Amino acid sequence: MKRALTTLGHLIDLTPREAWRLVRGRLPFVAEGPAWTAKDLLNSVKHRHGIRFAEFLLRQEAVLTREIGWKPLDFEDARVVEVGCGPLAGYGPLAIFRGASSFESAEPEWDPDLFASDEISQRYLYTLHADLTALYGPRMEFEAFRRKLKEKIQVYRGGFETAPINGAADIILSQSCLEHVFPLDETVSRLAELQSERTRFLHLVDFGNHYLTPNPFDGLYEEPPEAYIARRGKAINMARMNDVDKLFASHGIAARVVPTRVVPDTYRGAIHPWWRERYDDAALFTQLALVASAPV
Repeated sequence: MKRALTTLGHLIDLTPREAWRLVRGRLPFVAEGPAWTAKDLLNSVKHRHGIRFAEFLLRQEAVLTREIGWKPLDFEDARVVEVGCGPLAGYGPLAIFRGASSFESAEPEWDPDLFASDEISQRYLYTLHADLTALYGPRMEFEAFRRKLKEKIQVYRGGFETAPINGAADIILSQSCLEHVFPLDETVSRLAELQSERTRFLHLVDFGNHYLTPNPFDGLYEEPPEAYIARRGKAINMARMNDVDKLFASHGIAARVVPTRVVPDTYRGAIHPWWRERYDDAALFTQLALVASAPV
């Protein structure tokens, strides 16, 4: 009952469309709903804050610089690929503003007409352009920025594993996406096909339950993953940090997994033997980790 009340409190804090999408992700018998509207996105605290991708990048690169001697990503003339960019093109506007030659992604909820609409341009992209200019300097005027987004961003509606994205990429990114992918092996296999000696990978993976529970792992470990997915739906694939590390290595991707948030102290739930037989506390209680190109 306590878990149910906590989850209900989380849903109350969301917009109606966000709450429905969260519930629908845990109900496998529910069909795909309509695409986002501009009103939905602009009323969403998460989606309307486009500069968050620059904030993510600044924090993540600071951690990696300290931990593995990371060199900041250079977007100039780069071919950039993102796994699951979301309805507003994710890292795409940042990449194009910073000089990328192209940005490609696959996103099941992509609507090109919505992204190109005047409402999104005036109320989202205009502010984002101003914020990017403040952070990186006056690289281009707004109308040039909007034109380049149209010319250089290509997003395929659907799963990444089937998208016609081919050839070597310079930068491959994702932000809290890989934990939602089924099956993850197919997507990592596709990433391996896009790599070359110069390819840089940077992925943030969230291994928590994706609810605003007191501990981000509440409810996850009381049963084997198959039982959890059968009961809650295909919202998260239940892979742990160790699994992601081994999967990238098995496909020949030289990457390091760097934990950035570990939260064991407040977990009070029972842990099923299935989990204890396979993972130590470091793997069970790492909520956030970066998967990044190993330094050369």
